[in-house]
Amino acid sequence: MTLSLKQARLIREKSQRDIADILGVHVQTYRKLEENPNLTTVEQAKKISAYLKVPYDEIFFAS
Repeated sequence: MTLSLKQARLIREKSQRDIADILGVHVQTYRKLEENPNLTTVEQAKKISAYLKVPYDEIFFAS
């Protein structure tokens, strides 16, 4: 199963602010990542995946 970053976040009932806080970025910055996940760094992808408890390849490598 592949999910968009937004879908993965909503499944875990987390806000954009929650994810921004764990990444240490402004919520506007996170919103840009959600709109264009290709801008996400490997480090950020790992943090998001761990926080949401979803394997990163199910979010970031969706075809």
